[in-house]
Amino acid sequence: MSLENELAKFWEWANMTPDTYNENRGLGEWEAEYPGWDALYKAANDALEQLNQEFNHDLAQLLVYALAIDNEAGVVLKSVEEKLETPLRFVRKAVFSDQPQAKWQMAELLGNVDVEGREKMLLQLINSEDKYVVRRALLSLNKVNRAKAVELAQQYVRDTDPFMKLVAKEITKK
Repeated sequence: MSLENELAKFWEWANMTPDTYNENRGLGEWEAEYPGWDALYKAANDALEQLNQEFNHDLAQLLVYALAIDNEAGVVLKSVEEKLETPLRFVRKAVFSDQPQAKWQMAELLGNVDVEGREKMLLQLINSEDKYVVRRALLSLNKVNRAKAVELAQQYVRDTDPFMKLVAKEITKK
């Protein structure tokens, strides 16, 4: 059972591809209905063990997709945090991916795990076009470098997105 095979089953079930997922996922949460999560989680854990042995970009990309589609449950994120011995290369892969659902989870991870260049990666995520990614990155940056988070949050205090405005005000008022 490989992660590639398990993801292929998910994409077939969802009638999507990794390229069409972001545009067609809607509000999400439907992913939780997928009946093959147990096998997909096992394959993701196997992939993490393989990445611990030797980093492989193709396998890491597959894990980014698994992370993205598991955005509601967060099981893959928890496994990455607990099992990946040297997370830097994978985190960078996810941060610079085209999967916003993986990016916001990396923002969350970077708020909790000290990896080389984490502040720089959080700043990269704050430059995202996806407002949810920006919000999560700001919240994590607030844990890592409060002064920088306050400085950057200032520009979002009057944002048209009410959730962005809420996060910005929360960061700047403390």
